[in-house]
Amino acid sequence: MDKLKFQPGTGNAKLQVLAERIGDLLKVYGMSLPAGHACPGAKICKTKADRVTGKITDGQFQKYRCFAASDEAKSPQARRARWHNMDLLTPLDEAGMTELILVSLPKDLGVCRIHVSGDFFNEKYFRAWCNVARLHPDKLFYAYTQSLRYWVDNADDIPDNLRLTASRGGWTDHLIDQYKLKNSTVVFHPEEAETLDLEIDHDDSHALLGTESFALLIHHTQPKESRAATAIKRLKSEGIKFSYSKKG
Repeated sequence: MDKLKFQPGTGNAKLQVLAERIGDLLKVYGMSLPAGHACPGAKICKTKADRVTGKITDGQFQKYRCFAASDEAKSPQARRARWHNMDLLTPLDEAGMTELILVSLPKDLGVCRIHVSGDFFNEKYFRAWCNVARLHPDKLFYAYTQSLRYWVDNADDIPDNLRLTASRGGWTDHLIDQYKLKNSTVVFHPEEAETLDLEIDHDDSHALLGTESFALLIHHTQPKESRAATAIKRLKSEGIKFSYSKKG
């Protein structure tokens, strides 16, 4: 059986910081799908990179560009890996997806970020990850998601070791307040996080281990002349750390 591709934490700067924080006993991996193409709930961050060329297409309601799509635009290797995973998953039913994920999990995995890029693209796929987490109570799984209807409709079947964070800015944000879902908000400056009374998560520890909502500081390449690009310039001019690249 062809397996899904998982990325070790050392291959992603933010996951590497998380790995260093929680220690060597819990090996951190990420699993990804194509940004935008696998994000049915995305709205203000909707961005796609063409599968072949990597050319970026920004969404109609976009307020900031998805960092993962920018990565795919620059990296044919990232595009191939993410589409490889998508192609394997989409023809399968819930049982088939569950089996595929199970046989693909790295043997030394302790923590898995489900979707460094992408999201739960249908309910069968969401339930498959619930099944996997339930079958591995000794491991931790976490995900940011805008596929909130799947979360709400399956709330009683989500195991404790699958930690979910609702990403504000999607089509179903109303469910966040209605069901009091733990959530994250992208902010353009630390002052905005202070106004919202939210801590900024720089290493995914709030997503994995926290119980309170939090903020994420905008980062990566943004469309020229956009408000998001202006925010990036301000952060640079003020010497505020915002990059999660290996250099940053």
